[in-house]
Amino acid sequence: MPRCLGKTPLHTSRSAARLRFGLVLTAVLFAAFALPAIASATKYPLKVNKTGTGKGVVKCEVAGSGTAGTCASSYLEGTELVLYATPNAGYVFVEWTDDYCFPYESEPCELTIEEEPVEVTAEFGPIPKYPLTVKLAGTGKGVVKCEVAGSGTAGTCASSYLEGTELVLYATPNPGSEFVEWTDDYCFFYGSEPCELIFEKEEEVAVVTAEFRSIPEYALTAKLAGTGKGVVKCEVAGSGTAGTCASSYLEGTELVLYATPSAGSEFVEWTGDCLNETCELTIEEEPLEVTAIFKARPLVSFVVIKSGTGTGTVSCDGGACASSYEQGTKVSLTASAASGSSFSGFSGGGCPGVISCVVTMNGPTAVTATFSANPQPTCATNVSLCPPGTAKAAATAMVKSGKAELKLTCSGGPCKGTIQLKAKVKQGKKTKTLVIGKASFSLAEGATATLKAKLLTAAKRELDRGKTLSARLGGTAIASSTVKLKPAKK
Repeated sequence: MPRCLGKTPLHTSRSAARLRFGLVLTAVLFAAFALPAIASATKYPLKVNKTGTGKGVVKCEVAGSGTAGTCASSYLEGTELVLYATPNAGYVFVEWTDDYCFPYESEPCELTIEEEPVEVTAEFGPIPKYPLTVKLAGTGKGVVKCEVAGSGTAGTCASSYLEGTELVLYATPNPGSEFVEWTDDYCFFYGSEPCELIFEKEEEVAVVTAEFRSIPEYALTAKLAGTGKGVVKCEVAGSGTAGTCASSYLEGTELVLYATPSAGSEFVEWTGDCLNETCELTIEEEPLEVTAIFKARPLVSFVVIKSGTGTGTVSCDGGACASSYEQGTKVSLTASAASGSSFSGFSGGGCPGVISCVVTMNGPTAVTATFSANPQPTCATNVSLCPPGTAKAAATAMVKSGKAELKLTCSGGPCKGTIQLKAKVKQGKKTKTLVIGKASFSLAEGATATLKAKLLTAAKRELDRGKTLSARLGGTAIASSTVKLKPAKK
């Protein structure tokens, strides 16, 4: 008769016990009086059933073999078996529902084959889902997000999760609110978030509640006082940006206040809830008031006086000079001479005679900048400035070796130009007016010189016949005239 190891099978009856006792007694008497016989082992059937809406397999392991495989249809009497119920993916083993394995509830089941057929049934079903309800409580606002452990992503919580799912719940307050605590039976022992939750068989419905609290605001008043001017700016600690102070801040906000004086003023001190040079505040449970005191700095007059024969400009710190400055201010002066002038130097106001200097405004200050006019060039020092002169040629010019020797006299300024000689000469069978010679010249005023102009071949032929040519003189920087060209006597 089969039995569960370590347990008494529920189907055992008194009649079965009496039968077993009779069989044992008969066997003893037979062994005492009968001839010896060879005992033979008996096999008993094993039937494995599967039930439920899920899927899975049942495997058998002969105790001590260390190997589980497909269950045989029968086993020898006395065989000890271990039965494993393994669900397919997406399913779970529910329980053994037969009279042999059910005391074990979960697998494995342990059996000994004894005196009768054995039938076992393994129930499989889908992995169960358990509902999750998330509630919000308190005076504040926020959200709860769920992360399946290991996924690394938190999002909107689902309405249910598969058995065995491990969840991490995060309670995130909205601006102006803060998370207080979990107030349910599942997450409350975590106190602050996150909460870790595992969906197990005994948990049919999980309800978690996150409590949020509205953070109160308290007023901050920033005032200005004193004879000077300035502004106060507030920086929420850690933001790195200072701006206009708000009229109120959330409880717990840490602030740094900066007092910045305007031009002509200086910051003196804080009064009120700020008593040190650096004003750092924490907003806590009551309105705060601070006052920044600014003092006006005294002004001293300043003037730049220009002198000398030249002209120019003076700049202060790269721009126009003001008529007054704060006492103690250092001003950098730079002089720039206009075209035709040069800067001679500074004087007065503690400014040495250099192109630039720095003046400290300890009192009314006057600085003189001297510019001198540069000497103007003349014709005597720069020929390019002299008016051009005009050269005159003598009425007669001798021609030697094909060149006309023109005697030129310069007057009225330097003479620099070109000469052209035009005359009527015979070219072929016709007589034409042609340029018979060209030359360039450059003479100082009052100078006289002989200029040689090479003549055209046609002109030389005329002169070689002993004739005199009358040439019209033209060009630049030369007086127009008529010159008689005569061949030199041989």
